[in-house]
Amino acid sequence: MNLLFGTSFLSVSSVFYMIIRAAIVYILGVLLARFHKKLVGVRNPLNFIVFVMLGSMLATGVIMPEFFLPVVATLFFLLLMNVSVTMLAFYIPPLELLLKGPPVELVKNGKILWEQMERNYITKNELLNELQTQLQTRDLSMIKRAILASDGTINFTIDESKSEQ
Repeated sequence: MNLLFGTSFLSVSSVFYMIIRAAIVYILGVLLARFHKKLVGVRNPLNFIVFVMLGSMLATGVIMPEFFLPVVATLFFLLLMNVSVTMLAFYIPPLELLLKGPPVELVKNGKILWEQMERNYITKNELLNELQTQLQTRDLSMIKRAILASDGTINFTIDESKSEQ
């Protein structure tokens, strides 16, 4: 039983301290979400990487008490790096283009641009599913343009001349 649940290593005090570390990490997470809304709300590769790293690091800080303070310090360092890179990308548009990539046209005047679809590993079914989700149709003929944004979303522009018919 001890091997299964690891109870041979647990004591009331170790559980108590782990709960305290978890509460501190939770509060840090809430503050992060509250004051850095862009990290939580905007989907782009940079934020995704930081999110995964933060989750892994914070879990380590909760489980391993000897790493708690280094993890918290590294958390603040990563957030500072993320804010700095985001600010630089804001003020230096070529850097933003390099980090996030340009928008990519996937559909033009109802026709799929297969080279762009292949380059971005997007299948026709994925494109049509997104079209169905956003516009409740699978008819590409009414689409003037479909753009793959730097955050990974696909934005559709309806051809007004065809949608009125």
